[in-house]
Amino acid sequence: MKKLMLLLLAVMLLVSATAVFAQSKADGVDLLELDASLDKDITILIWSKDSVGEKDTSRGKWYSQMAQELSDMFEHVNYEYIYQGGYSETNAKVMAAAVANELPHIWLTEESTVKGFAPIAADLNVWMPSDVVDDYMDGLLSDSLHDGDRLIGAPAARSLPVLVVNNEVLAAAGWSGDMIKTNDDMFQCAKDIYEKTGIPGFAVFWDTDLWHWESAVYADGGQILTDDGSAPAFGKDYDYVGAKFPLRLQEGLLAGYVTQYYDAADDDDAASLALAMGEVGMELRSCNSMPKRFQTAVDNGHTLSTWVQPAGEGGIHITGGGSNWMISEDKSDTEKLFAGAYLAYLAQPKNVLLITEKTGSMMITDSALNSEEGRQIIADFPGFQATYDSIPYLHARPNTPYWAEMYTYGIDKFEQFALKPAETDVYAMIDDFETKIQQIIDDNAW
Repeated sequence: MKKLMLLLLAVMLLVSATAVFAQSKADGVDLLELDASLDKDITILIWSKDSVGEKDTSRGKWYSQMAQELSDMFEHVNYEYIYQGGYSETNAKVMAAAVANELPHIWLTEESTVKGFAPIAADLNVWMPSDVVDDYMDGLLSDSLHDGDRLIGAPAARSLPVLVVNNEVLAAAGWSGDMIKTNDDMFQCAKDIYEKTGIPGFAVFWDTDLWHWESAVYADGGQILTDDGSAPAFGKDYDYVGAKFPLRLQEGLLAGYVTQYYDAADDDDAASLALAMGEVGMELRSCNSMPKRFQTAVDNGHTLSTWVQPAGEGGIHITGGGSNWMISEDKSDTEKLFAGAYLAYLAQPKNVLLITEKTGSMMITDSALNSEEGRQIIADFPGFQATYDSIPYLHARPNTPYWAEMYTYGIDKFEQFALKPAETDVYAMIDDFETKIQQIIDDNAW
């Protein structure tokens, strides 16, 4: 895949060099008039990793429906929503399409891979109305800005990690979620829970792209890569900042107050269920699917609450994730205007609120969050509040096209560490990860 990415970068370098504009071309454009002026029909292709399911909780159902709603507004412009598989499958198809000069107009990609598509991405500041762009919550754009102020990704189903606690388990040890402000607090709480109840206080779960570890590195004052992206920056030469959080987990795993569920058939579900059933006190989890987790807890006689991820030695720094929309730079101006219109339509308050209410995804715009309906969503489900309280602490992810390849290697190492803490030399694990990251950087150097 890295060779294909390298070819993609080479093929599209000229496009990237000419993709910076001063202001929006979408402001003041009457799309109905533009549609009426067309002498041939246009189909705007939308590639997504969200399948069109029957259930209301399916994001693809709503993205597809909104594509049809927008198609119905125009005479000559049609929007075609196409499911392409998961993130990896969709990314691979986009890269292959770029090399073949057959890109879709719009595609959906994960937060950590946005920068990798910068060479073929259009500046959304140009092709979307400026008031819509300004309405996105600022923190959600931390990974979407490239070369200064070129906006290459629009928030879709965004997510971030929060601390989820079982209120009854914490209370049995004399703690509550609002008392946990730092990692020191979190691990002390975990110890107290274990000593007083025999229940592990914290469960380690790295998720699918190491974002909990990555967040911990930033929170402890470190970086994943050097500023110029030429080398890793969390190992020996940087006081092993990348080892600090794993070392604390290792101590807890060996002592029993930290646990893991990687030996289960489905580690994600097992960890989530254990929290809901009161078999563990705390976890760092994605904010997505929170209502389902809360209901599972109630069904098992427990209650959960969410809190901003605790601070490390350098304060609170949180890694975001989830989906972002991108537009292909190689399309005509007219096509890019209508592609931008689709993203603008998704960002309308009524549509943002609909997707939040039906799927549990975050509200992505200030207008939706501050609306009467948005405030009511928070009132009805206070568990969402920590998500929005966390946005000011979002930290940009590594500025490299190859972060996905890097963390894919690391995730296996960190899972094995959780399974076999007594057999793991954490410093050696960090050294190995740095060596792999440097190899990936060197293999892809121009």
